[in-house]
Amino acid sequence: MTNDFSLLLKVSEAMYKTLELDKKIYIILSYATAGCVSSFSRAFLLLVNEEVGMLEGKIGVGPTSQEDANKMWLQINEKNKSLEDFLVEYDKIPDPESMPLYPLVRRLNIPLNREDEIIIQCLKRKKPCRVTKACEPNKVSKEFLNILGTEEFVCIPLIVEDEAIGVLLADNLYSNRPILEEDVKILAFFAHQIATAIWDARLHRKFFDDQSKLRKMERKLSQFETLISLGEMAANLAHEIKNPLFIIEKFARSICKSIERIQKSDMLKEIKEEAEAIVKEVERLENLLSQRLNFAHLTKPALQLKDLNEIVEEVCNLIEEELREKNIKLLRAFSPLPYLKLDEIQMKQVFFSLIQNAVEVIPQGGKLEIKTQREEDFAKIEVMHTEGTGSKYVREDISKISVIKHIIEQHKGKIGVKNEED
Repeated sequence: MTNDFSLLLKVSEAMYKTLELDKKIYIILSYATAGCVSSFSRAFLLLVNEEVGMLEGKIGVGPTSQEDANKMWLQINEKNKSLEDFLVEYDKIPDPESMPLYPLVRRLNIPLNREDEIIIQCLKRKKPCRVTKACEPNKVSKEFLNILGTEEFVCIPLIVEDEAIGVLLADNLYSNRPILEEDVKILAFFAHQIATAIWDARLHRKFFDDQSKLRKMERKLSQFETLISLGEMAANLAHEIKNPLFIIEKFARSICKSIERIQKSDMLKEIKEEAEAIVKEVERLENLLSQRLNFAHLTKPALQLKDLNEIVEEVCNLIEEELREKNIKLLRAFSPLPYLKLDEIQMKQVFFSLIQNAVEVIPQGGKLEIKTQREEDFAKIEVMHTEGTGSKYVREDISKISVIKHIIEQHKGKIGVKNEED
């Protein structure tokens, strides 16, 4: 056994070169049993499982027989392996279940309420103990001794922030060498390294769990904000519907009275005008409901690589005939664009709405231009009046693009409205 504590410092440094918990534990246990730092025959890690109330065996390193032990020590002596050799040799660790001692380790389980067991006492008292003649009463159960196969071993509790999270056991089963006080100190150092590694791993896991919970809360908050927006829209909708409903009711009552008088005078023209007024108000309500309530049915975009110019062109072709009837000439100015991840259905809704809104503010006819171009990392699409007697966008018109705005933001884009004067 070496007295060179600079080697222990190298062990500590090695632990910080890997983030893999199992690798850290395996390397430490290997150092404890390989002879270049310590000379224990076997080393076992047992961890507390509060859920089942057990101290459970997790990992064991060392030979499984006297013959294996002799072979291993012979190889170490022949090759004169150093700590640096082990750093390279144990770079890739086996799966714990494939380790030779795993069948034994999985049986090293002790109920936490067995306070007559010296290992549980070591855990609860948080103090190392060197056990000799373990078969004596009030030390170790016969069942545990039969599994472990030795009456002499060292038990070191794993303590972090005053919490006992497990124990490190080591013995000299195959060397029959007495366990010295210096051996206990070195094993305590290893135990501290393992405890710190386990605690760090738990903190990392807790951090990522907390991050996951935070993301879930953010999604719920986003949904809550959407519900608030829907509530506000519903309130605005009720307010906006009130006036057209009043007008519809007024004209409907007027028609009823006119019908009663139709036999007495020629009122067909008046009735027609009033009926047309009803149709107009009904159409306004339909558009209003379509724009507001569609927001509630918006789903997350189903993104696929698409040619944005093709989508705009298809919308233009579908609406061009309607524009001609309204004496509006549609102009296209498309520039090459890269394929973008888009929801084709939602984007068609965007361009239909933009064109329809633009048409509403140029009722006297004119020219409407659709222009696409690349601007830095964005594809820019403009719907603009280039000629006509239309009026400016006002607050009421801008509010109609709320659904469009939502879709665009879902596609990580942005939308704006600009009047010619300002």
